Amino acid sequence: MGKKIRITRKTLREDEIRSGWFEFLAWLQRHSRQVLLGSGIVLVALFSLQVRSCAKANQLARANMAISRAELYLRSALVAQNEQVRDRRLADAQSDLELVAPRGGKLGAYANYLLGNIAFFRNQYDEAEGYYNAYLGAATGPTEKADGYIALGYTYENKFFWTNQRPEDRVWLDHAMESYQKAEDLTSGTLEHYMAMLGRARLDELQPGHEAEAQELYDRTERERQLGPIKHSTAFLRSPYEPILADSERIGRLFTLAETARLRRERLEAGE
Repeated sequence: MGKKIRITRKTLREDEIRSGWFEFLAWLQRHSRQVLLGSGIVLVALFSLQVRSCAKANQLARANMAISRAELYLRSALVAQNEQVRDRRLADAQSDLELVAPRGGKLGAYANYLLGNIAFFRNQYDEAEGYYNAYLGAATGPTEKADGYIALGYTYENKFFWTNQRPEDRVWLDHAMESYQKAEDLTSGTLEHYMAMLGRARLDELQPGHEAEAQELYDRTERERQLGPIKHSTAFLRSPYEPILADSERIGRLFTLAETARLRRERLEAGE
């Protein structure tokens, strides 16, 4: 304990970036239904005799379609087997999102967030920071703003990891800590709240003498995000599919934040 931790690009790729892909996909799935608004409005407006209303409805419909295509391209990029395919899908998504971002509102904000992720995946952290700040400028609810600050935290961390990690470069870790703290303060008991806590704990690990603070945050996350025991009915246990379904549930629980906190706490205790 107390030794200086040198974070390498390899460590970053194997730990935080890998989990970041899954967190991004989960964010995409949580928010896509919320932001693709206006379908009912479009249907009503198409029957309106007012040309202006019809034009606005058509614009909204095109924006929704562009967002939907971009989401498909991004999901495809996440599972691409080679970099060429991934880069092509990201470029396709970017083209659609750049058409939507200037319109503002929830759709425009969502487009900026996704554009930030694309820049992040390309290691273009200055561009990612700009997109995330644009998203934050339009986000309204505390959960939405927390998402933006978490994304900024990841961005600032990566800015540091890709420097020579000199003392003056640690300013990016300070910015990351501030972003995670803002995200944590915005909500309570939410996924975003605990993601921000894990971010702060990770940064505490990088600070000599802050191991106790990191362990406390990991302990809290593991304790407060813990899922209840698995309980199955007698009928379920008699089902021929019981082993498959039970394994699926157990595997799903491995990806909870509580499990992430436990693994990182054990790594910290082992002094790795």
